[in-house]
Amino acid sequence: MSVGLKSSKLSCTPPKHGGDLAYWQRKVGDDALNWLDLSSACNREPWPIPDTSPTLWMDLPDQANLLDEAERYFARRPSAIGAGSQHIIESLPPMLLASQSSPLPVSQQKVFVPRIGYQEHAFAWEKWGFEIDYYNAVEELFAQKWAVAVVIQPNNPTGEVASAEVLMQLIAYAEQQKAYLVVDEAFIDASPELSLLNHQTAEDLSDALFLMRSVGKFFGLAGARVGFVFCSSKWQAAIKNLLGPWPVATPSLHLVQLAFADTAWQSGARQSLAIRQAAFVERVVPKFNTIFDSQEYMLSPLFVTWTLESEDYAAQVFEMLHQVGVHTRLGEGWIRVALPALHEMGALNSALIRLLKTAGGRELA
Repeated sequence: MSVGLKSSKLSCTPPKHGGDLAYWQRKVGDDALNWLDLSSACNREPWPIPDTSPTLWMDLPDQANLLDEAERYFARRPSAIGAGSQHIIESLPPMLLASQSSPLPVSQQKVFVPRIGYQEHAFAWEKWGFEIDYYNAVEELFAQKWAVAVVIQPNNPTGEVASAEVLMQLIAYAEQQKAYLVVDEAFIDASPELSLLNHQTAEDLSDALFLMRSVGKFFGLAGARVGFVFCSSKWQAAIKNLLGPWPVATPSLHLVQLAFADTAWQSGARQSLAIRQAAFVERVVPKFNTIFDSQEYMLSPLFVTWTLESEDYAAQVFEMLHQVGVHTRLGEGWIRVALPALHEMGALNSALIRLLKTAGGRELA
C-alpha cells in the first residue's frame, strides 16, 4: 500500500464545525436569534469595517499591495495568500504527495495532530490516505516517526502554547527525518511575541516548515477568508499553483491591507483584550466554575475553555446555558467560551445569575 490518489478518502464524512449558530436557529426558532453567541473564538470586538468603493467588486484581485503590507506586519513576506488558512491546510497534502518521486511507503505515511484541536488538520491529511495519529503534548513528537506533524499555536481549544525552543528543535527533528512540520498560528496575533516567525532569522525558511497565519481570529474577519502561508522558496511555486490565481476576492484583499496598516487599532485591541479578560476572570469565571462544577479551565486571549467531568455533563450544561440565551462551543467533555466584548459582559453576568438561581437557588456570595 502507498499513500496517493488511489488510497484517498475524498468521500469520507467531514468533521462538524464550531458552534454552528445557524443550525441552532433553524432547530430552536426565533428564540435563538437573540442568543449571546460566544461559540466562535473570533474577537468579539473586531476591526471596524470602513466604507469601501463599489469598484472593488469589479476589479480582478491583485495581491501585490496586501503582500507589501503583510510583509511589514509579519516582518517577513508571506509565500502565498489563500482563502483563509483552511485553503492552505487543504493544499498541503496533495502538494507534498505530488512532490514525491515515488509513492510514500506505509512506514512514512503517519501524520501526528493534537488529540484535542482543530479537526480539519487531521481530516485534510486523512482524505489523501495518510494515517492519523494523536499526541497529547508536543514533546511526545520527538519519540515518534512521522511524515508530518501539526502544531496549533496556541491550541484551540486547549490554549496550550509550545515554546519557540521546542518548535525549533522540532524543525531540526523533521529535517533529520525528511519530514514536515506544520505550525498553525491562527490565534497568535493577540500575542505576536509568541510567533515562531520571530525566531526565523535566515533569509529562507527550512524546507521542512510550513507556517500559517489568519485574520479571522484577532481581527475578527473570519468572513474575509484570508490566510497566509510561510514556507521555503522551494515550495512557493507549487503552493501558489495549487491555491490558484485569484483565491481571495478584491474587497477582502483591500480590507485586510487596511487592517494590517491600522497599528493604532491593533495596539488598542490587545489592551482591550487584557482589560476584558481581567473583567471576565473577576466577574464571570466564578459563576461558570459553579455552573460547570469545575475550576479546571485554560485562559487564552480570545477564549476560555473548561474541562468538565464527562461528555454527558458537558452536553447537559451546554443545553442549560441555552435556557438563558448563552451559546457556547461544546466539545468532547469541554466547553469553550469566547471572551465577550466589554459591552456584553453585563448581559452574560446577568444570564449566569439567572441560571444559577434556576439550577437550585445557588448564588455566589
